[in-house]
Amino acid sequence: MKGFLILSATAVIACARMPVVSTSGNAQQQDPARPRTASNSNSNVSDLASIAVLHQQDVAATLSRNPRALANLWTDDAVRMQPGGPGEVGRRAIYIDDSTQHSLSPRTQILRYEPVIRNVQIVGDWAIEWGHFEGAYKRFPADSLRTIRGNLLRVLQRQSDGSWRFARVMWNSAE
Repeated sequence: MKGFLILSATAVIACARMPVVSTSGNAQQQDPARPRTASNSNSNVSDLASIAVLHQQDVAATLSRNPRALANLWTDDAVRMQPGGPGEVGRRAIYIDDSTQHSLSPRTQILRYEPVIRNVQIVGDWAIEWGHFEGAYKRFPADSLRTIRGNLLRVLQRQSDGSWRFARVMWNSAE
């Protein structure tokens, strides 16, 4: 128990020292306890730009339904939690699930996928974001258009090259 308390106290102190950037909509807010410097501001802008690239890659990969392109968006130890199913642990498990879904319905076309990220908070090499998405798809080309709406919560991790990948993703239906 004593070791747990020491570990917990160390974790709290470490987290308290991490820089935090929060964005709501288009406005960027800085943690008031953290002094604003040119390097902090430039780093935050760079991180947000890199996260925006991940968002663009997410839209392109989702619209393409390409399991390999989708897998490249995840960390090796990623976890994805989708409605009605168990958590998928690891990039390989996520890839296998996406490949299986693609092979079970190869003619499905995703015609629209529009995520709206309402807030991004950057804490060191991690970012937490939440929002919602809307999409439209057809199971067969002649099928009627079906729509989907969902809420999402995502944890991103900065990679050694400065890019970001999804580490934890959870979503639910908002219909």
